[in-house]
Amino acid sequence: MIPQKNNSASVLLRPIAFGSLGFVFLMFMLPVYGKSMGANALAIGGLFSAFTATSLFFRPLIGWALDRFGRKPFFITALCGYTIAMILFALANSMTGLYIARVIQGIAASFLWISINTIATDLSTPRNRGMLLGRVNERVIRGGIYGAVIGFTLISLLTLHYAWQLAFVVYAIFAAIGAAMAIKNVPETKPEITLENHTKLPFSKQILKLLVIVFTTGVTAAMISPIYLIYLQDKFTTNVVVLAIAFLPAGIVYSLFPSRLGSLSDRFGRAPMMAGGLVAAGILSLVLPHLPNLFWLIVFYTLATFGWAMADPAEAAMVADLTHSEMRGRGYGVYDFTRNLGMSIGPLLGGWLYDTVSHTIPFYLNGIVLLVSAAWIILLLRKPVHP
Repeated sequence: MIPQKNNSASVLLRPIAFGSLGFVFLMFMLPVYGKSMGANALAIGGLFSAFTATSLFFRPLIGWALDRFGRKPFFITALCGYTIAMILFALANSMTGLYIARVIQGIAASFLWISINTIATDLSTPRNRGMLLGRVNERVIRGGIYGAVIGFTLISLLTLHYAWQLAFVVYAIFAAIGAAMAIKNVPETKPEITLENHTKLPFSKQILKLLVIVFTTGVTAAMISPIYLIYLQDKFTTNVVVLAIAFLPAGIVYSLFPSRLGSLSDRFGRAPMMAGGLVAAGILSLVLPHLPNLFWLIVFYTLATFGWAMADPAEAAMVADLTHSEMRGRGYGVYDFTRNLGMSIGPLLGGWLYDTVSHTIPFYLNGIVLLVSAAWIILLLRKPVHP
């Protein structure tokens, strides 16, 4: 039997926060650490593609397995996988070591996001689904901010190599604690399902239209991920701590507002929130090459973060809105596969464009695709939230 929805969702949040301590620090420092080893933008882009491509084709199978065997074991497996990945990052002293750690992290991520989205939507209704998925995003970012404070404090006290090692040891310990908490507290939410339903696929015209947006925005957003910090170092400052502080207001926004903005999609529909968020992010990408200093970067990046805080919970909630509960794992498996297919192509494309064509082309391309995607959403995905 599925636990009472409103009372059970909170048990997910602390294990997620503990397991995500290394996320923000890794996002900032992986390009820097790779660059310190002599890697170029393409090789650094490969680290991002390795993360998404490793278990790409297993993601729909994982979704099917969640519907067949339950959600909780896969959530616990994800947190255990993150523990192993953090240990491998601590031990990595070459690009090969970083690639191995990213592969393990990618496998863990494939278990985590499908299971957590499925559990969260099992424990919600269409009237509070966007809010709850927003709360999940908030806890991930809050955990990441706490971890980043630890990591950057260590960088200010130690050499890059030793700070990196110690930070990831701390992250591994907390991920293991999160796994233990999940074992003890997280409920099993798998609904009763007939054998006939195991053969069904969660496809509909509306989901296919959504997946087009998920893929294209995944390609272009991931395209700038590995080069973002490198570009800012080339343009503004090489001081990573200063750049991290510049992004702090955006991190605070994403740690506080996704549940509030997600609740707007519960009231007014998913499509308007998704489209508005993509417009805000697209404008940032288009103006970024022309920003004169870090102050304006902080202003525009923070505004764009409000956009992603609107779009992300609405997009994830739309998958559940369009998928029956007994096929929800498969729905999120296909969704995660599509998003990560785009995110596997994007970093290599972005690194190649940055190295061989222009440092600014990836940002312009990303902005154009996000604006076109917003129009696509309004034209083809506008529909009321299910009652």
